[in-house]
Amino acid sequence: MTAPLSRLAKPLGSLWTTKASLSQTLSHVTGTARRRFPRQSESPTRILALRTQRKHPVARSRYGAMFRRVARQMNERLPVLTLQKLLKLEDLQDEKGLAAILEQVDPNIWKDRLNSLATRGWSEEHIDHWVWILSAEDADARVRRFVFTDTPQPVFLLMVLLQNSHSFRSFESLKLVLDYVNKFYCSRERPIHDLRLALMPLTFLRLLRRLVGHVYRIWPRAIVRLAQLAKDYIQTIPRLAGDYRVKNGKAYRDRCLVFNYALVSFSRPSYIEPLLQRDFNWRAQRLLLSMSDGLESPLVIDKASYRSIRKVMIGLRKSQAEREVAMRYAKTWPPYRQDFDGHDVKRTPEGDQTRSVKAGVLMQEAGYEEDEYDKALGALGGSTTESPTIQTRSLPPKEWIGDKESNNFYTLWASKVRATRNAREAWKAFTSFSDVEPTAQVYAEILMKLRARAATPSIHLLPGDARENLPIHDANYSEYELARLSPPTRDELYSHMLEQGIRPNGTCLTQLVSHASSVEEGLHYLSDSPINSTSVTHLSLFKVPALEHLHKIPLMAFNSYIQLLCRLQPDRRGAERLGTEELYRIRHAIRLVSMRLRPDTTEGATFRPPWQNIARALARPYVAVINGAQIDNDIVALKMFLHCYAAAQKCHGIDGELFIYLCRTVQKLVLSYLELCNSPIEADLQSPAMSDTRLRAVLDEAQGVMRTTFSKMTMVPVESGGESLLPSCGHVITPIQLHMYMRAMALVDDVTGMVNLMDWIFRNKDVIAREAQLRGNRGHAMMAKTLCAFEAFAGPKLDMDKRVELDARMNDITEVDPSWRWPTAEEIEDYIDLDQRGGSQRLHQKIIAQWWQQDAGRKESGQEQRTAAG
Repeated sequence: MTAPLSRLAKPLGSLWTTKASLSQTLSHVTGTARRRFPRQSESPTRILALRTQRKHPVARSRYGAMFRRVARQMNERLPVLTLQKLLKLEDLQDEKGLAAILEQVDPNIWKDRLNSLATRGWSEEHIDHWVWILSAEDADARVRRFVFTDTPQPVFLLMVLLQNSHSFRSFESLKLVLDYVNKFYCSRERPIHDLRLALMPLTFLRLLRRLVGHVYRIWPRAIVRLAQLAKDYIQTIPRLAGDYRVKNGKAYRDRCLVFNYALVSFSRPSYIEPLLQRDFNWRAQRLLLSMSDGLESPLVIDKASYRSIRKVMIGLRKSQAEREVAMRYAKTWPPYRQDFDGHDVKRTPEGDQTRSVKAGVLMQEAGYEEDEYDKALGALGGSTTESPTIQTRSLPPKEWIGDKESNNFYTLWASKVRATRNAREAWKAFTSFSDVEPTAQVYAEILMKLRARAATPSIHLLPGDARENLPIHDANYSEYELARLSPPTRDELYSHMLEQGIRPNGTCLTQLVSHASSVEEGLHYLSDSPINSTSVTHLSLFKVPALEHLHKIPLMAFNSYIQLLCRLQPDRRGAERLGTEELYRIRHAIRLVSMRLRPDTTEGATFRPPWQNIARALARPYVAVINGAQIDNDIVALKMFLHCYAAAQKCHGIDGELFIYLCRTVQKLVLSYLELCNSPIEADLQSPAMSDTRLRAVLDEAQGVMRTTFSKMTMVPVESGGESLLPSCGHVITPIQLHMYMRAMALVDDVTGMVNLMDWIFRNKDVIAREAQLRGNRGHAMMAKTLCAFEAFAGPKLDMDKRVELDARMNDITEVDPSWRWPTAEEIEDYIDLDQRGGSQRLHQKIIAQWWQQDAGRKESGQEQRTAAG
């Protein structure tokens, strides 16, 4: 079907009475607004969205009653008319009841309903166009059709496209939608008399909620762009409301409504690197707060908004002032601040408060009472009403609402356990309420502390920066006192939990399952939980799982079991043969994920962690997937990875984390090959001897996937304005991705690809520098390693012209930013020596040997030419 837009501009109405106009008049005379636009128990827009998902026939039959109900309706709501027209064009052989209803529709009544649309500016050709949009094969194609013309579409159609079940696989689709919303609903220049562009505040809130969901799933950095749209819309509300509503305060109340709703929406953690993205959440909130401060009458911040600001602030990196306070924590508990010098003595308690705690103080000064959840945020922010705690960088703790709001006491308790430095302090916080039994929520925190690794000593790591346990301060305690203060083991604590009648669920369950010591132990934890026991048995190894039972397992619990299977996939143990059960674990994980997370389901299109767990396991250096030689094992591992990579990409598009694991899997295969070679010259992957082998074939395929993926990650430029700091491409390119990709290309001997990557880095230096800054010292270290990898493995192979060009570009950058420079020979040597497996050393030896061989060949050729000339 083509876009039926050629006749949409024909004039409406006539001076002379026609059959159509008479029918339209009678419709308005005899029909009430309630009859023509009745309220529905289920939104017609929602039902239309369900129909366009093209789900499995079983899923369609589940919603069959709703489809039949809408098919019978004779009202004039646009979603109803659109769905009925869509159904008429579909093949309904498997839905006899629905087909029978549509056959009984009186054509005259259909024409009468269409005629009444004329007064609202719509026609049947518009409906045909909307059906054409919704008939596209996937959500991305629907968006492209939606913006095909430069005319506004009805709001209901935009709502259908943005249903959470309609998942975009390309950030470009989201960008098109944001541009459309900005142009037709948020621009101050748009005409307000066009009713098709009238977006009331409550409708805008529904639109904002759906946009936020898509942004957090595929493009978290765009939350700042979304905040700009919300800001622009708030500023247009007085024009939209009219003079009367402005005078009676309705416009101001609408502004406050949208303002506070947006602040709360922008506090939600993203699905991708949620802690790292908190900086962008704060930028989005700050944009709205600055807008409010600039108004003649600043907007009122309600309690939920104050709380949302604090939720974001506890996830931010410590400011310099907060770091200075963290360095002065006493080693004892509670961690009161110590005075190091005279300046510390002069500091007031208020001066030591973190940003989150200060926001809580402002909330109370505004007249809002602090409740248990606010105290929990205070504990993570570094202070409670009783005593100081450790400022802990964290995502927001669980918030109980409605009838269960009293459970926020346990959220406070759990937060106090989390806001500690080690297991002993956590145990002290855990036992601080002796008259109340903890819940699974509290047990989850203490179990995580007992499981946490000891922190690696670092001058940059401060209390609360990471989950690792810091050293315990024993003071002068006796052995008896130390035994009394020490926490029990995880098994003892879990047994006590079951004795108290507390079954593991939520985070407690996922932590137990993912860190179980065996598959049987993981299944035991799942059996102890409230999950249906029959469904749990369908997760067992060598059992044919039923999809209906897999869906009964909570998604996070399902992911924790996948994580367990991947973690327990064995490493190679020399010549020892591994059992079938051990080798089958990761294949079972792939089977379970492929069954449940299908591309045509909402779960499959939105939930990435299971695929990431599988990819991480296959990328492990010595993971075993078959019995046999290391090289054969790694070839099979890469083939399995490429299969999973294609399946995951079909589900949710490009994934930056999977790209890292792809590069690692390629690297380990080439390293296995290098270990087999007797000399550096034999290790040449481009030699004729390698051209027809299994190794060459799978590496060629993987190399093509790497190139294609990186090209897609960097190909689309995105215009960014203001302080959004969006990258010049839709996908965030991180320093670790650049380093892994550079090494992978070095190992497959793709010098041209390495040079192209270096060119891209130079062109996008500012964006990369910001990414490195976001990741702190690790980000800068990864960029230094990337430059070392290029110089070590591509530098000796560059021709003179390219060498001069790259040096000139680096010199230009160094003049502006001295931290960017080529590594020294010593730094390159240190980088090569850091490779514990020895791959960098072998690769460098191969490159140097090839260089010497080529140089000797050039000298020999020159000598022959001189001899011939003489």
